[in-house]
Amino acid sequence: MRAFVGIDIGEKTIEQIVRFQETLKNYTVKGRWTYKDNFHITLKFLGEIEIEAISKIEDAVKVAVEGISPFYIRLSEVGFFKGNKEMRVLWIGTEESEFLNKLHHNIDKELYKIGFAKDERKFTSHITIARDIRLSIDIEEVNNIFEKQEKEAILVDTIFLYESVIQENRRKYIPIFSVPLK
Repeated sequence: MRAFVGIDIGEKTIEQIVRFQETLKNYTVKGRWTYKDNFHITLKFLGEIEIEAISKIEDAVKVAVEGISPFYIRLSEVGFFKGNKEMRVLWIGTEESEFLNKLHHNIDKELYKIGFAKDERKFTSHITIARDIRLSIDIEEVNNIFEKQEKEAILVDTIFLYESVIQENRRKYIPIFSVPLK
């Protein structure tokens, strides 16, 4: 099964992002928009895992969250990962968070102990909102629009293992287990 460790961002933030997507659709030449059910923040992409590994992953995540209490993060700016001609991934980032960085570091470290590769790239906390997109405005104009949007604080209080599946030609993320922060 294809899986990742991530954070749910809550209904209010989801609705705010959907409204922002609707605004950006007026400036879209082409691209695919992320479905609202799939908004999340990935802490660690695992790739293909065996079902037998789930309990070890859960134990590792439980160790990783020890001593980390629930905390809030805020959306910050819109960015993108480059593709050939389009923006391969258009995303909304979060403000720098010591707690989120520690959470990512701890999860990466604990999962490394059970055989997962360490992340080579710097952690960029983000929510993917579109893929393979071309807009008629530049990223600065996108951020000017985003600045005017309402932004709810996001409570980070639970970490999930999600399975990534394709159902009815649509990607869907299914929670496998959750680990609360205390």
